[in-house]
Amino acid sequence: MRRGEPGVIAIFEEHPPEYLRRAKALGFDLAKMVGEGKLRVIYLRPLDLSVDEALKEIGDVVAQIGAKRLVIDSLSGFELALAPTFREDFRESMYRMVGALTGTGITVLMTVEVTESYSELRFSPHVISFLADDIVLMRYVEIEGQLRRMITVVKMRSSGHSKDMRAYEITPRGMVVGEALKEYRGIITGVPEPRAARLPAYPGLTDQEIVVLQALAGLKEGTVEAVAAATGLRRQDLTRSLDRLVALNYAIKKGEAGKTIYRSAVRALGQ
Repeated sequence: MRRGEPGVIAIFEEHPPEYLRRAKALGFDLAKMVGEGKLRVIYLRPLDLSVDEALKEIGDVVAQIGAKRLVIDSLSGFELALAPTFREDFRESMYRMVGALTGTGITVLMTVEVTESYSELRFSPHVISFLADDIVLMRYVEIEGQLRRMITVVKMRSSGHSKDMRAYEITPRGMVVGEALKEYRGIITGVPEPRAARLPAYPGLTDQEIVVLQALAGLKEGTVEAVAAATGLRRQDLTRSLDRLVALNYAIKKGEAGKTIYRSAVRALGQ
């Protein structure tokens, strides 16, 4: 809408003045857009309408102002606003409307509240997620005794996207997306657990020393020449690494038949 393209917001759970007031508190002056004729906010409580009649009313407003964007906030409220006898037709009618609008180049944004156990993951109770080009999942998660908000991109058709699950806050400046929650597992369930701290495989060793140790463990034992052939390291660098491994008790040094032999004191990773 900031590009000058007209849009429609269909709401079902609160009256337009309250909706516009809350939007402005978050930094979105929708009332100004309404005044400029760029935006229509329609409030529907179609208790005596069928699904198709309600959707036709939305479609008529979209056509009247030549809208390029339609927001339905929310599908859950929409369904609850219908008379019970019409709710069985809800999904099929939504298929038709979304297909018709997107087919003419209109972008449709739909929100849906999913009531579920924290051990489950569902994107919509209406089984319409396959219609969406993009799906953004937002939910509450419990972290360190606090209820925090998490957001992640689940799907972005024909495009790469971030796989991070990030914390976010709603502020007077709008949404602020924060850090990726990498220190926890099970975030998407809503009840994450801290990841176990990763201990280094070989504490105290440099990358080069680990390479030497792994080669030595694979050889079981060997001379400097044999280890050099296995690692490709220069003799000077190799000797320094072997001496450190012996000093730290990762390797054993002994003399046999006039030769210096090195033997690993640990197993190679994966053995």
